This record gives sequence, C-alpha cells and structure tokens, in this order.
Amino acid sequence: MKKLLQPMAAGLMLSVFGLSLNGQSTDRLASETPDEEQIAVFTSTDLQLERSYNWAKAKALSYAHDSGDPVGAWYEAALPNREAFCMRDVSHQTVGAHIIGLAKHNKNMMMKFAENISEPKDWCTYWEINRHDKPAPVDYASDTEFWYCLNANFDLIQACLKMYEWTGDTDYIHDYRMRNFYDKSVNEFVERWKLRPDCIMDRPQYMNMPDNFNPDYSFHTCRGLPSYVENFPGLTATVDLVGGLYAGYNAYARIATLAGDKKNARIAAARAREYQNLLEKKWWDGENRRYNTFWTAERKFARGEGVPFLLWFDAVDDIRRIRAGVADILAKKDWNIENRSYFPALFYRLGYNEDAYRELTTLPAADRADYPEVSYGVVEGIVGGAMGLRPSASEKSVSTLSRVAGHTSEIKNVPALGGYISLRHEGTAASELENNTAMDLTWNASFAGNHPSVTANGKKYSTKVTKDARGNEISTASIDLPRGKKITARAD
Repeated sequence: MKKLLQPMAAGLMLSVFGLSLNGQSTDRLASETPDEEQIAVFTSTDLQLERSYNWAKAKALSYAHDSGDPVGAWYEAALPNREAFCMRDVSHQTVGAHIIGLAKHNKNMMMKFAENISEPKDWCTYWEINRHDKPAPVDYASDTEFWYCLNANFDLIQACLKMYEWTGDTDYIHDYRMRNFYDKSVNEFVERWKLRPDCIMDRPQYMNMPDNFNPDYSFHTCRGLPSYVENFPGLTATVDLVGGLYAGYNAYARIATLAGDKKNARIAAARAREYQNLLEKKWWDGENRRYNTFWTAERKFARGEGVPFLLWFDAVDDIRRIRAGVADILAKKDWNIENRSYFPALFYRLGYNEDAYRELTTLPAADRADYPEVSYGVVEGIVGGAMGLRPSASEKSVSTLSRVAGHTSEIKNVPALGGYISLRHEGTAASELENNTAMDLTWNASFAGNHPSVTANGKKYSTKVTKDARGNEISTASIDLPRGKKITARAD
C-alpha cells in the first residue's frame, strides 16, 4: 500500500528559544520559578467569575497525581473514580491542565497514547489507560476486544500541536514516538478504517471484525465507533468524525511544517481541505440551514449531537454557517456535561461572550460537575476565553483580548514558553502583560471595538481591525515585549 504521506524526516532537533530536547529551559528565566500555589492565580472584581475559577482550579488539581504510580504523572480524565485517563478527555483537558501547572502530566499521558498505537489493534491505541500503566479493563479485554472512537487519533494530534504552541517543547514535533503516532494515524489508520474522503461515506457499520464477531458484544461492535456519540445505533460516519479528520490533517500539516517537511505539510493540508469540502457539499443541509450530524448504515442522514465538535475542530470557514452552528447549539437546552465543558472556550473564541460567561458561572453548580472535563474546561474558558490569553511558540508571540467588560481581572504566573506570563485587564480598555518566559516576545494586544491605534510605553502602534465569527470588531497591535519586562497597552 502506497502511503499518502511519507513518515516525517527526523531532521535536526532545533531549539528556537533555548529549549533542550526534553522541553526544559536551558536559559535562566527572567524571574524565579514561583511556588506551586502561586501558579495561575486568578483575581477579578467580578467575584462570580473569580469563584468559578477558584473552584475549577482546586477541583482540577485534586484529580492530578504524581506520587509514584506505575504510569507516571497523570490526572483523571474519565468517569470519576476510574483512576484512569481517556484519550478523548485528555485531548480536551490539556490546555486547562497546562495552565495550572500540569505540563509534565500532559506530556506523559499523550506519550503513553502515542507509544501504544499498534497494527494488532488496527492502528488504534488504548482508549483509556489506568494508573497501573495498563489499558483500563472497563474498555479493553484484548487487542481484538475493546472500545474505541475513531475521532480520537486526530483529536490527540490537534492537542499535541496546542501543547507545542503553549510550551515550545520540541518533543511534540520531533520525538520519534510522537512522529510515529502522527504518521500511522494519517496513513495506516485511515486506510484500515476506510476514512479517506472518497470512501468515508461508503464504509460499513462494522469493520476489522474478528472471526468470532458477536453483534451483542460491545467490545466487538464498539471497536471503531465513528463518533464520540456512543448511543446512536447504526452509524457509519458522523459530522464530528469528518470534522476531527479535518482538524487532525490540519494539525499534521502544521507539525510537518515546523519539522521542516514541506512536502508532507502540503499533502496533509490538501487532504484537510478535501474533508472540509465534504462537510460543506454533503453534510450541510441548505434547506434547514444546519449541518446533518449522522450518516447511517441505511445511507441516510440523521440528526443528533455532533455540531459542537464540528466547531471545536474549527472545521467551518463560512461565517454564516458558523453562526448557524452556534444557533443550533443554543437551541438545544439539554446538552450533557461533557459537551457543556467545551462551551466556554468555544463561545468566547467565536464571539458569543454572554453565552460563554453564562456557562462559566453555572457549570460549577451543574449536575455531574465532578466530571473532570468540567473543571479543566472552566480553567481554559476563563484564561484562554475571558482573558483571551494564547501563546504561540512557533510565532514567538502571545495574544491577549479582554472579554470581561467593566471589571479588572488578572491572571498571574501562567506557565508558557519555558517560563511564565502574567496578564491584567482593566475592563476592555487597557491590558498589562509581563513576560517572564525564556524569550523575547511579540505581544499581539487586542481590544474589543474599532480603535485606530494602541498606546504602549508612550508610543502609538497602528492596529489591524478584524471581526470574530459573531461580527464583533477587534483591534490588534503588535508590540515588542522583551523577556523580563512588563508593558501596559491602552486602546486609543
């Protein structure tokens, strides 16, 4: 079988700002490393938002473990009390986990998934791993009997790229175990499970079945589910699977670019566009102005969950269809807690600030709020969403945007780029960023509204005005921020 993408070349392990091969800084940071209790400390005059954050941080840290378990450093990312971490949940908890200081846990857990991809499992890895460094028995009996959602490989690739951008750890780009997982996922895995754009709509309900296949045995029928929706019978393809494939190939293309592999980057980017075209031409229901979500063994579309993942994977470019997707989400009032945990970060990114805030302030008291994705999602929703903090190792930059009007909010000592970042917003009018990372940065300081310039250190910087998916105008100025320095920027 000829591979679509050849394995990424090993190349040189490049360090762009003083990071060694294991992601540890080889330069002295601009400040002393803060104590654990000083990491990611959030305060706000919006006391409801502050209470949500403090609840989420404490709850998320209570799930973290680093006390000699055979699996190494890990945090709970599955149903509570399973003492395990699930591939899907980890992919969605990594940003929140990193913010509160769990970079080591993230890397160890994702490496465990990468290490265990194998041909006998038809290029799946373990869906859920427990603290004993074993596949969780609740989801695994043998290499031919286990539970697995096919989206997960591509979700994890995207999560690994996010972790590179937050940390600058080149292992996410170059480590041979990671590269093998990426390569096998976009080649052998896709072929084995008939996931190519030209055949995904024609795949059967059950694939790669053992000789003793039992249609009443879940470890046979759920070994290769085509969705994160696990309770709808007869599915062969879903909108969240196609969206996940788009995101996975897009992330692979970006990783290949960072690894200096232009050929594979170009091929993967083209494949991502094929999946996006499939979504827009086949899955969009123009009559009802919404995306279909399920494709069944009867070769018919059906409706159910899935649209949140389509937007989570950023698989839609058409602004009108993004808005239709959000309206579709908001029209449903009984989302499960897993989906709701994604809403704060998702809604803020798309410009639906009021809806994001409502989720942030109600999730801590929701039924099943103890599900680990919730607390990690609230952390990400506040720091990445309400505060708009987003580091980028590849661009040597940090972007910020306050989405909390009328309040002063501050997050101190967020781990990023080999050091720490502290950010303070005075409503939506002024922001202060302190760079205690291992490198000089470009600060992309954004402000809500149309502002011709931003003033920082007595100098005016011209802005670029863009719009988010909802149509809100955002003005951004690019400001040099040397390591060890603090700058205040104000919208003019």
